[in-house]
Amino acid sequence: MKSITTFLLVLGGTLPLLAIDVSVTVLDEDSQPLSDAVVEALYAPLNDPRYASLQLREGRTDGKGRFSYEIGKDRQLVRLSVIKQGYCDADADHRHDLGGIPPKTTHLITLPKNVSGIPLCYKDVHLSEGKGTFTTKTWVGFDFQVGEPVAPWGKGKIADVLIKNDGARIGWAYDEAQIERYRRDDIHRLLSDFEFNTIYGRFQGATEIAFKSPGAGIMPSPAFWPYAQIKMPPLAPAEGYADGLRLEYDTRVYPRVQLEFTGFYFRVRAKLGSDGKVTSAHYAKIQGRIASGYGWVSFRYYYNPVADDRQLVFDQERNLLKPGPGAKVDEVIRYRASER
Repeated sequence: MKSITTFLLVLGGTLPLLAIDVSVTVLDEDSQPLSDAVVEALYAPLNDPRYASLQLREGRTDGKGRFSYEIGKDRQLVRLSVIKQGYCDADADHRHDLGGIPPKTTHLITLPKNVSGIPLCYKDVHLSEGKGTFTTKTWVGFDFQVGEPVAPWGKGKIADVLIKNDGARIGWAYDEAQIERYRRDDIHRLLSDFEFNTIYGRFQGATEIAFKSPGAGIMPSPAFWPYAQIKMPPLAPAEGYADGLRLEYDTRVYPRVQLEFTGFYFRVRAKLGSDGKVTSAHYAKIQGRIASGYGWVSFRYYYNPVADDRQLVFDQERNLLKPGPGAKVDEVIRYRASER
């Protein structure tokens, strides 16, 4: 019996007393089970980087969208992939709450349908007071179709959204004696007070989003699939938009990766009927969080310039926005999307 036990362990097997039952359930966007999806779950023991120590559990989901297996209690899940034709692949790792010992016994994966993308206006935006594209304690308008803030901060023409950033420095990242030494050295003397404070200060405040036109608004995405190529529902909702949003920030609290697992839809350039209801509008999304600190705000947005078309899945080869002539590399890459 002892030799059989040793043989099983060498092959990567586990004894019943050392194993737990794990299940992966795969659903579609409507929370319906997906059968015959290919699941691969890769496990490793804690603090053992050897490839020989990895264990793979693979199979297909049943009629209830479930794939079940046994794994040793001393193993942590390091990667979970799910594939089904006609749907976006799922590829999850430690960023998506995997790992941990003992391993989790249940996992839920949603696969959105793999729909074709369309041309959209895309840009990774960073507005900064230090660059002259933003001003604190002031409502700054941003034009989704042009991809810039409105005058005097940029070349935008229509303020699709209004952004206001407020806050105050509440301390420093280091003790004041060290801050004084930094301020006097040759490198830091080249920085403006704003740049120096941004690097070494701790700020707390809030960024607000608002709209000029009646009927325009913002709403959090009802779903977000961080492990899939399409991360938000492909159609912007027709209703349910709020007329504003307030986001608090603390520049010295390091943001968790999970904070990126969110998104927002926008209804802008709305037209109202005689009854006050929206009869026409344009739609956009921000994929990921709206990041901000004192004097700056960043976000990645997609805008559909076709009125009343709520489709927001991006064809990455057909960005309707282009960098200007002579744009530097750090500006050019802001027009290249890695997500749809």
